[in-house]
Amino acid sequence: MNVCIGIEKFDPRVGGAERYLWDLAHFLAKKGDRVEVICMKAALPLDTSVRIHKIACMRFPRWARHLTFAIRHYLEARDLKDYVHFCAGNTLYAHVYQPHGGVHRAWFEKDMMRYPAYARGFMAFIRRLTPKDMVQRISEWWTFRVAKPEVIAISEMVRSDITRWFNYPESRVHLVPNGIDEKKFSPVNAKYRDEVRIRYSLKNDDFIFLFVANNPFLKGFGSLVNACRDLEDMRYRVLVLGSSTNIARMKAKLKGLSRRFIFGGKVEDMERVYPACDCLVHPTYYDACSLTVLEALASGIPVITTDSNGAAMYIREDNGFVIPSADPLALASAMRRVYESTPRPAEGSTPVFRSQEDVFADVDRIIKNCYRKLCIMHGEGDDV
Repeated sequence: MNVCIGIEKFDPRVGGAERYLWDLAHFLAKKGDRVEVICMKAALPLDTSVRIHKIACMRFPRWARHLTFAIRHYLEARDLKDYVHFCAGNTLYAHVYQPHGGVHRAWFEKDMMRYPAYARGFMAFIRRLTPKDMVQRISEWWTFRVAKPEVIAISEMVRSDITRWFNYPESRVHLVPNGIDEKKFSPVNAKYRDEVRIRYSLKNDDFIFLFVANNPFLKGFGSLVNACRDLEDMRYRVLVLGSSTNIARMKAKLKGLSRRFIFGGKVEDMERVYPACDCLVHPTYYDACSLTVLEALASGIPVITTDSNGAAMYIREDNGFVIPSADPLALASAMRRVYESTPRPAEGSTPVFRSQEDVFADVDRIIKNCYRKLCIMHGEGDDV
């Protein structure tokens, strides 16, 4: 089977979509499939049979990068007619599409919740006029209205958004949630609790809410700060981990709460950090299916997240709370309830997540069906 993957940066260190397609490429190559990658930048593949096609694109501004990549990818991909083209966004040519970041139009609607109600209409108007938003809307419209690929949704929320916003046939939207390594993320790692707490100068009896984000304001940091203002009577700390580029802006919002917050920057051993904390707080405005939530649940700690997070489908009464986004009062109430009851999912009651091998096996079946159709279309039979 011939598969061509299209993504701007083929590098697992860049982000979730990049890691997903990197792992998928190596999974397919290991099976013996012929794998090509059309990209702008690439890390050296671990499997030498994965072939890289680098295309030159404008690097700045971002909208120009997205636009030139989409056009260049289209021109390259359409000449590879005996390949199934698998893409994750910012492309115009795909047989299989996996919107790892969710649906742009749904994200845009949710992201407006960050602004005060009186300013949302004006901000929506202004942001729709930006070149970046226009490019993303056009590429998404083209995908669902012209390319019409098979779609892999990583959560029920994403599947619902696709059918709602684009009236896309449900038969062409396949629910394949992300997998997770439950051997790596496990309550067993609670043995590192003391080590982790010493690292961040946390007391053993402190109640620790964990907040993890590289884009903290999209993930609800503002709501978290406002919620904490209603929890002054509680003995707790908030450990903030992720990209350090926004720390100055984040600290400026604390105003009297600085003693409650610890900023730890980026971390390489999150599997040890989760069980050393008491609750993950992820009040995101939009997440297709947050891996952070899945990792925390697999690590055995409760989670508070919003109904704008696809991963909310894993939250049950015994492992956390799902609240509306942009609602600090609901968030404060949920944090207080977790603090007072300190619920820990009972052994065996945490969601059982699928392995990456199982997830990619489902993805492989979808790709194979597309490949059979291509072979029949080109008169080559249906043998994969």
